[in-house]
Amino acid sequence: MLGAGMALAGIGLVISGRPESLAFAAGATGPGPSGGASANVVVSATSLGDREVVICLVDTARQRLAVYLADGRRSRLKLLAVRDISADWELTDWNNDPPLPREIRARLKQPNRPSGADASDQSDKKPEHGP
Repeated sequence: MLGAGMALAGIGLVISGRPESLAFAAGATGPGPSGGASANVVVSATSLGDREVVICLVDTARQRLAVYLADGRRSRLKLLAVRDISADWELTDWNNDPPLPREIRARLKQPNRPSGADASDQSDKKPEHGP
């Protein structure tokens, strides 16, 4: 019920034609939609342009993400995806570009290593020798 109300707020953003984004968090007391634990929902609504908004709801109690598309031109709300995100918190180094966090930690532990933004560039270079 709480998620539906927040989705309506996102639809209101579409209908009003305001291009801003909004994000807010809310807590509900009592049983959640499935009759289990209470829901704690974080909502983000982002405009995609003229009268379209993507609405993301994260139920922190049940560890679920729901993504909707609100289309103000056709007065439609479409569910795009639902995902259980509980296992996502166990992932590390997923879809990261190098250097990975574990590589950075290893570099910081090595003595006499350059630090800062130039560290990755200098570690792979060989010294240049003149002619």
